[in-house]
Amino acid sequence: MDGLLHRRAPARARPRSIAQRTQSEALVLLALNLRTGIGAGVVGTLGALVWLWPSMSSPVLLLWAGAIFAGLLASAYLVRTSAQWAHAPDRLEWCLAANMFYIGALWGVLPLLGGYDAGGSAQTLIIMLLGIVALGGAGILAPRRLAFFAFIVPEIAPILFILAIEPPPAMPHAALAAGIFAVMLGALHELFHHTLNATLQQRLTSDTLAAEQSVILDSTAEAIVLTRGERLVKCNQRFAELVGEPIDTLRGRPLWQWLADPGEWHHNAQRAVRAMAAGLTFRTKVQVRRANGELRWIEFSADPVDPKRLDKGIVWLGQDLSSRLRSEATLHASEERYRRLITLTSDWYWEWDAKLRFTHLNGPGLARAGLSPSMYGQTLATLTHIAGVSIDGWAGLQRQIERREPFRDFIWQLNPEGENARWFSMSGNPTFDTEGNFAGYHGIGSEVTEQMRGSEQFRQLAYHDTLTGLPNRRLLDDRLHLAIAQSSRRGQQLAVMLVDLDRFKTINDTAGHAIGDLVLVAIARRLQSATRASDTVARLGGDEFVVILPDIETESAARRVADKMVESLVAPVEADGKHYRLGGSIGVAIYPDDGNTARTLLARADAAMYEAKRQGGSRHVSHRATPVTTA
Repeated sequence: MDGLLHRRAPARARPRSIAQRTQSEALVLLALNLRTGIGAGVVGTLGALVWLWPSMSSPVLLLWAGAIFAGLLASAYLVRTSAQWAHAPDRLEWCLAANMFYIGALWGVLPLLGGYDAGGSAQTLIIMLLGIVALGGAGILAPRRLAFFAFIVPEIAPILFILAIEPPPAMPHAALAAGIFAVMLGALHELFHHTLNATLQQRLTSDTLAAEQSVILDSTAEAIVLTRGERLVKCNQRFAELVGEPIDTLRGRPLWQWLADPGEWHHNAQRAVRAMAAGLTFRTKVQVRRANGELRWIEFSADPVDPKRLDKGIVWLGQDLSSRLRSEATLHASEERYRRLITLTSDWYWEWDAKLRFTHLNGPGLARAGLSPSMYGQTLATLTHIAGVSIDGWAGLQRQIERREPFRDFIWQLNPEGENARWFSMSGNPTFDTEGNFAGYHGIGSEVTEQMRGSEQFRQLAYHDTLTGLPNRRLLDDRLHLAIAQSSRRGQQLAVMLVDLDRFKTINDTAGHAIGDLVLVAIARRLQSATRASDTVARLGGDEFVVILPDIETESAARRVADKMVESLVAPVEADGKHYRLGGSIGVAIYPDDGNTARTLLARADAAMYEAKRQGGSRHVSHRATPVTTA
C-alpha cells in the first residue's frame, strides 16, 4: 500500500494538490488499519461462532461465518493490490466502501438469523458483539468517512429497528440508548477523522514547503552551509559540488577540514564572532581544497540563526571566485590583445566613465577624426567639431545610453562645409563594475567616408529605374503618399496619370529590345518635358509610366497636361536612324474625388487607362469614364 503514496507519477502528470495527496495518504492509513481490522474480524467471527453456537442453528451460523470470511478475504485482496490503484484512488475508495458495506450488512443481519429472543442470553451477546464491532469500525475506518458510514449504517440499523419494536423487558428504552450510542459513535468517528486529516494536511504542507525549499537551496548558485560550533549540520548540493564529495558524507564533519590552511578556521572564527556580536555580516575569502586536491578561492559570508545565541548555528553563504578570477584574467588579456591589435588598424579605441566623459583614446585613426587625449573629461556632445548629427540622432543615442544598451554606427561628420568633409562611425557597449553598477561605455570608432559616398550611389540604384533614370515603383510610392499628405493639409487636388504606350510591343518584337530601350528612354524624356519640375514621372516597368501632378487647381489643368503628353507620344520617335510611331493611352484619377489613398488612385487610373485603350488609344480618359478625344 506504500506504493499508493510513493509510486512515481507519469512524466506528463499534473502536480497533485494537498487535498488529493491527503486523500491518498488517508487511503494508505485505511489500508494499514484494515490489516488489523481483518485480524479483528476473524477473531470476532470465531467468537460469535463459539458464543452463539448453543442458541442458533448451526448451518445458518456457519453460512453466516463463511460469508464474513469471504468479505474479509475480499478486504485482504483490496489491501494487497491497493498499490495498483494509485492512478484511480477514487475507484479504490468506492471498492473499499462496497466491501465495508457487505461486511457491515452481514453483522447487521446477525439478530435476524434466529436465536435472538428478547431477554435471552443470545440477545445480550449479539448486542455486545455489535457494539464492539461498531466501536472497532469507528477506529479502524477513521481515515475515510465513506468507508465508515458504508459499514456502520447497515451494521447498526437492524438492531436499532429491532430494539425500537421489541425492547428487552429489563431495558424498555434500549432503542433510545442504542440511538445515543450510534450518535456518539458518529461523533467519535468525526473527531478521529478530523484530527487525522488535519494532521495529514499539516504534514503534507510541511513536506511540500520543505521540498520546495530544498529545490530552491539546491538550485542556487551559492553554497549554503549550516554549522554549530565547527561541525557541519546541513548543506545544499552546491557546497557538495564545490568540495567534490557526495552530500550524504558531509554531515557532522568539521568545516576547517576543507580549508587549504586549516589554521585559518580559528582565526576567521574569532573574527566572525566579533562581527556577528556587533550585528554585522562576516565576510572572508579562503582557499578550499576539493577532494581531488584542486584549490579554489571561495568568498564566504556568515550570519547567525539567532544573534543572541550563536550556539544555535551559523549560516554560511559561499561563492566560487575561481571561475570569476579566471574570467577576469582572460578578459584583461583579451582587452590587452585587442588594444594592441587596434594600433595596427586605422580605427581607434575609446572609453567613457559613468558621466559619459572620455577617459581613454587610443589608435592611429584619432588624428583624422580630430580626437586626442587632450579631450579627456569632455563628452561627445561638447566637442565643437562634431557635426552632421540630427536632433533625432542625438535623441536616439541618448535613449540607448539611458537604457544602458549597446549602440552601433553612431555617425557624425567632420568639416561639413569643406571640400574634404569626412564621416566617422562610433559603436559602444556599456560597462559595469563588480557590483553591477553602471561604469560607462567603451568601444571603437572608424572612418566611413567612402561607405557614406557609396551609400548615395546605393540610394540612387535602389530608388530609380536603371534604364531611364526615372523614379521606380518604390520611390513613386513614397512620393505619392507624400503628395497625398500635402494635398490633404493644403486642401488641394492632385492628379495621378497612368500611361501605357500603344504599339510598343510591335517595335520590341520587330526591331529588338535594344531599339525598344532607346525608344523608352526617348519617351521618358518627352514625358518629363510635358510636365513641371515639381511633377513626378516614374516608370513602373515595361512600357508603363505614372505621372503625379500635385497642387492642381482644377481637373481641367490635369486634362491640359494629359493633352500635351498624348500629343508628345504621337510624334514619331527616332532610334538608330529609323522613325517609329507609337502613341499612348492615359488614365486619369483625381484626388480626393476619385480616391484618397495611393492604392485607390492608381487602381482607378489603371481602369481609366484601359478604357482609353478600348476606345482606340492615343487619348486620355478620366476615372469617371468621360473620354476626351485628341488628334
